[in-house]
Amino acid sequence: MEGPRRTPIHPSLTRPLLLGGAERELVLANGTLIAALLFGVGFHWASLSAAGLLATAGHWGLRRMARHDPQLSRIYLRHIRYQDAYPARAAVQAPPAFVFPSVPD
Repeated sequence: MEGPRRTPIHPSLTRPLLLGGAERELVLANGTLIAALLFGVGFHWASLSAAGLLATAGHWGLRRMARHDPQLSRIYLRHIRYQDAYPARAAVQAPPAFVFPSVPD
């Protein structure tokens, strides 16, 4: 036997799904907000400037976030579901205990 078998993995299986260099879901939400500003509010100078700001600075910020971590929004959503502390349990089958939310200082 020559050693462990090696199988090549195509890069498209590990590359994150990005749209224009930013997270796909956030880009679509940003585009929906821009369309709502343009077509919902109307073609006023204020809505046009706000939509232009979202289209340029918003997408720029989303691209910078995706460059730092391509799954940043999913990780943040998972993070806010965590509790501050988890009580010790007697066994795996023990019922979940209620944790009082911490009071901000």
